[in-house]
Amino acid sequence: MKQFLVLIKDFTDDDCINRRLSVREKHIKNNAMLKSSGKVLVLGGALTDKDSIMRASSLLCQADTPEQVREQLEKDIYVEAKVWDMSTFKIFEC
Repeated sequence: MKQFLVLIKDFTDDDCINRRLSVREKHIKNNAMLKSSGKVLVLGGALTDKDSIMRASSLLCQADTPEQVREQLEKDIYVEAKVWDMSTFKIFEC
């Protein structure tokens, strides 16, 4: 398996932080399951602005291909809840 660094910005509307916070626990629990199963996620974290408001995410993932990483992340509650703006998805092989 290869490792990939992923950066995804949140949507920029004022309500995005509220959507993020409302599903955050589910997102964290799902990521813990992915990590323990060895499927994709190695680690991740929110990126904040100058006011410490979460505005994006960085993730270190493992998979055979970048497409597998994207496919798994598109199932995340942050996509369903319109937190992550997948048009900003960037992936880099480590």
